[in-house]
Amino acid sequence: MKVLVGFSDQEYPNVEKFDAVGNCTFVRYDRDYLLENIDKYEILVPHLFEEVDSEVITRATNLKILATPSTGKDHIDTDALAANGIHFISLNDDRSFINEITSTAEMNWLLILACMRNLRDLMDRVQVNKSWVNTDIRGFELNNKTLGVIGYGRLGKMVARFGKCFGMRVLAYDIDDSQYDAEVEAVDLEVLYNESDVISLNAKLNPTSANMIDASAVANMKEGVVVVNTARGGMVDSSAIIDGLDSGKIAAIGFDVCNEEYESAQLPRDPLVERSFTDNRIIITPHAGGSTLDAHGKVFGKVAELIGNYLSDREAG
Repeated sequence: MKVLVGFSDQEYPNVEKFDAVGNCTFVRYDRDYLLENIDKYEILVPHLFEEVDSEVITRATNLKILATPSTGKDHIDTDALAANGIHFISLNDDRSFINEITSTAEMNWLLILACMRNLRDLMDRVQVNKSWVNTDIRGFELNNKTLGVIGYGRLGKMVARFGKCFGMRVLAYDIDDSQYDAEVEAVDLEVLYNESDVISLNAKLNPTSANMIDASAVANMKEGVVVVNTARGGMVDSSAIIDGLDSGKIAAIGFDVCNEEYESAQLPRDPLVERSFTDNRIIITPHAGGSTLDAHGKVFGKVAELIGNYLSDREAG
C-alpha cells in the first residue's frame, strides 16, 4: 500500500515504523501538494499544520485509512471520511497507551508557571534591558491559590495532580459527571469562573465547548485571573480575551493553541498572536504541547501498530 506520512524521516524519531505498513513517502506537505497528490495514496498519516477537509477527502479516491498521531481531530473532517468509506484511526484507539504520555500536561504547567511569574518580562529584563532589577515584575505563588480545570479527562486529571503537588485547591468542570474523582471539587462553570485564580482549558473541542470562553465567561471570572489553553483555539473567543486583558480582568494568558491555526505552518490569523508581539502578558507557543522527542518516539510506533492491526483484522475477517 502507498502511504503518505506528513513527517520527515530525518526529523522525527521512530517515524520509519510506518515502513512496516506500506511503501512510504515522508514529506512535510503543504495544501497544494495534498490536493495534487492525495489520490495516489491508500493511507494518510497527516501532520497538524494543514486541514484535511472535504475538498482534500473528495480527491482522495484511493484512500482507505487516515491515521492521525494525535488525540485531537478538529483538523480532520471525520464526517467526510465516513461518507467516503475511509477508516479513521487515532491515538484515542488505545486509551491505556495515551494515559502514559504527559507532554501536553507538562507544557500546560509550564505555561501556568510562566504566566504567574511574568516570565517574558523577567527574561527581557536581562536579555533586552541588560538589568538585574526585579522588584517591579514580581509574580505570585501557586501555593494556596485555586486552579479551575475545564475538561476533567486524561489531560485535565494530569493538570489537576500537578496543581495538588503545588498546594493548590483544585476545582473541575466536565460535561460527563462520571469523570470526577476525590482529587477535585466538582463545580459548575459559574463557580469555577468566580473562584479560580488560574483556569486551565483541557476539554475537547465540540459543539458544547466551542467559543465557551466568551465575553460572558470572562465577565464572570475572578479579577486578575490567568487563563491557559492547551486544548484547542476554537474554545476561545479571542476578542473577549483581549477585552479581558485590557480591563485587567485577565492578568495573563498562556496559549499553545489558537484560532485559524491549520494553514501550512503559517502564523495563525488570530488577533492574540498579533497582540502578543507587543504585550508580554500573552505567551503563545506553536501547538508544541505534545511535541517532545519522547512523545513522538512513542506515538509514531503506536499509530503504525494500530494501522497494522486494522489491516490484519481486515484480512482475517
